[in-house]
Amino acid sequence: MKKNKNLISLIVAAAFFFLSISGILMWLKQKSHEIEMTHTIFGLLFLSIAVFHIFNNWGSLKAYSKDKATGSIKKELGYSLVLVLAVLALAYTGVLEPVAEFGRRFAKPQGPKPPSAISFKEATTLDSITGQSVTLILQKTEESMNGQLTVEVTDTAGTVLSTLYSSDTGEKGPAGNLILNSKIAATAPFKLVVRSTVAQLTEEEQEEIREGNKVDPKNVKTFQQEVLISSLNPGLQNIVAGVNSPLKRGIMEVK
Repeated sequence: MKKNKNLISLIVAAAFFFLSISGILMWLKQKSHEIEMTHTIFGLLFLSIAVFHIFNNWGSLKAYSKDKATGSIKKELGYSLVLVLAVLALAYTGVLEPVAEFGRRFAKPQGPKPPSAISFKEATTLDSITGQSVTLILQKTEESMNGQLTVEVTDTAGTVLSTLYSSDTGEKGPAGNLILNSKIAATAPFKLVVRSTVAQLTEEEQEEIREGNKVDPKNVKTFQQEVLISSLNPGLQNIVAGVNSPLKRGIMEVK
């Protein structure tokens, strides 16, 4: 029994040591994955051993908190409870925040974050037809990024003349930004219509998809941009984003 108590005491001491070291490092804002994992694992180990230790020594703990002769609660227990509650109140109200943030001055200074790279999917369509070769560079907004993208040519009345691009509804992953090489057979003036259809899935629909079932989303939001193309002279034409546009920016190069 004595050996078991010695073993438990040594485990508690070791766990407390590693908790202290990792806690100090985290206080100094050294929050690497290894340090956080060490703190978590030894915290759980310390908690499990502490619960076992309290259970085995419940009688002694009661003796610490109550007077044997009178049965009244000792003032030491009251003092300790008041101290713990006071620290919790000060931490919750932000009074102790300067203490918690003091370690930030020891953290390694971080330089400015580099801008995130913008990736584009490249596709070629209608390359076998007779028409004017164009390249469309379409950068989508955050809201429309995961939507199914369609690029159409319509006449000025809105009748679809050709579909330059349509996302594969079965493809995995987001249908993101696009560089499209295609041909336009229509003569100007006509409209270039860029549409992104975003399915806003419920939890039940997401679960159905995870199970491999086909789902027709009930809540679908459509972003659409119509651009009047008055000529197909070689050069660059900006696609200016309008209201409810799926595009952050767009360019059409006529070759």
